Amino acid sequence: MGLQTNTKHMATSRELREKRAAIIEQMKEAVKLGEEARAKGESASDYDKQFDRAEADERALSKQIAALERIEADEKRAAGEHIEDLDRRGEGPSDKPKKDDYITAYRTWFRHGDAGLNAEMRALLAEKRGTNTQVGGTTTLGGYTIDTELIPELVKALKAYSGIFQAARIRPTAQGNTLYVATLDDTSTEASLITEGSSITVQDLTFGQKQLDAYSYKTMMKVSWELMQDSSFNMENEIRDAMGPRFGRALNSSCTTGTGSSQPNGVVTASTLGVTTSSAIAFTMNEITDLIHSVDPAYRMSPKCGFMFHDVALAAIKKLAIGSSDARSLWMPSFREGEPDRIEGYPYWINQGMDNTINTASKIMLFGDFDYYNIRLVQNLLIIRLNERFADNGITGFVGYMRWDGELLNTAAVKHMLTA
Repeated sequence: MGLQTNTKHMATSRELREKRAAIIEQMKEAVKLGEEARAKGESASDYDKQFDRAEADERALSKQIAALERIEADEKRAAGEHIEDLDRRGEGPSDKPKKDDYITAYRTWFRHGDAGLNAEMRALLAEKRGTNTQVGGTTTLGGYTIDTELIPELVKALKAYSGIFQAARIRPTAQGNTLYVATLDDTSTEASLITEGSSITVQDLTFGQKQLDAYSYKTMMKVSWELMQDSSFNMENEIRDAMGPRFGRALNSSCTTGTGSSQPNGVVTASTLGVTTSSAIAFTMNEITDLIHSVDPAYRMSPKCGFMFHDVALAAIKKLAIGSSDARSLWMPSFREGEPDRIEGYPYWINQGMDNTINTASKIMLFGDFDYYNIRLVQNLLIIRLNERFADNGITGFVGYMRWDGELLNTAAVKHMLTA
């Protein structure tokens, strides 16, 4: 019998974008017909339902496109990068055997504990054991940082569940001590006109300073002994599926609305007022324009300049037209592979940690250069194995441990829209 081949076609991101384009036309038509019906005093509920159905299909396709393009981008990037050794002492092929040995040792420890390690494995893992760089005053945590093959998967999970992680500047550090970052806003300073022979007025650069700490976050998962002994047990999937979303949600929440007191200073908290809407339950195209122009043009030229809001706000934006005599949508979907959808020419990031209702005194929308929001990550995910705690139930516990902080280095760079 010959080999059977799988002939099922997997859609490309381009094909999905073409399919989405047709659905977007249906959405535009529904909005147009609905407005015409309202203008005549007729019911537009059927057109609203038609829009909602099409919008749900478009949302699902957009999510599928984003995931597919993220995978394609990661594959291209991985193909062009050298393998980075865990101890960051080199990138050449000579480091690969040590990297592979660490991965083998790590997987052995995860499934069988310290008892399954030989002397060489113990020595390799000891280089990455939790130390006082993770927790001050603690010489050992009994855990190890994840192997490098898991890092891209963890980053994918963090991005998938964290809108701010997608937009912010990430600062990985090897140590957990306070990191001081210099700040500067010189956008209001200009050169002076002087006459011949006149003295020059000194205009010093005014530097500020922000600090990035390292706040601790933990989560736990439990794995049965039977599952770990199964030959098909996939450690990477267990860690990625259980811990990635948890840390992603925690990072997004803390770096979006964190108070800055004994926790990260969230981007919403740190942002400054750009515009206040006239309504408590809606916003207009003109108010979006005012928000854009509340940010200095110097920041608007950055490739990381754009909008950030909850998916609820995006649904409202999709229903906004450019003007009363121009039914074109303010929302500009992308029909080119790799290009993001835009609003008024700027990209946007969905952040489910922001206000999910448009009501009184809500910071419903952000706009600005998100490269000024810095997230500091200390080392990588640390896994601690709990051998005895759940042993009577035939279960081994694993504690995931990460440290991070977030801060907006320049509050003039990102501003928010506040409802009345």
